[in-house]
Amino acid sequence: MNIFKVIAGNLKRRPITLHFPERVAPPAGFRGLMQFDPERCVGCATCAYVCPTHAIFLTDENTHYEWSYEPGRCTFCGRCVDVCPTQALRMEAERPPVYTQSGALRRAYRLPFPLCPECGQPAPPINDVVLSRAFAEITAEIRIWSRLCQRCRQRRYEPALIETGYATRSKGNER
Repeated sequence: MNIFKVIAGNLKRRPITLHFPERVAPPAGFRGLMQFDPERCVGCATCAYVCPTHAIFLTDENTHYEWSYEPGRCTFCGRCVDVCPTQALRMEAERPPVYTQSGALRRAYRLPFPLCPECGQPAPPINDVVLSRAFAEITAEIRIWSRLCQRCRQRRYEPALIETGYATRSKGNER
């Protein structure tokens, strides 16, 4: 007879189902879609490297790179946000919208490389965060070096490497 009490109690209560488009508010700390700030991105591809589902990927071209995000593949783990050296990524606190087509929420940004100050050719950027990880102290010479394209770096610093014998040792090791 206990089941009849449960049924009677349910019939007396109002429905608790929300009708579309109403939604329950997301809980605190909810991780939604990825938000990307192209102004802060330096193209280091660390986010793509740590993404377990390959929802983020970078394509490197000669004059630019393309940062892409596919939310349909994302598990919303937040690893990319944790490792981004420039805080160019953050996660929304809202649920993603409902979509019916695969790739409907995909986002892609085409970002140009800065120009080399010596030759004017596009050069992949090296930001201060990466430089601080590579060098104990970032001098003015290192800052200049980081803005040069690979060809100008080689042209400028190869004579010094030849003088020290480093370039000949490196070439000898390649054989």
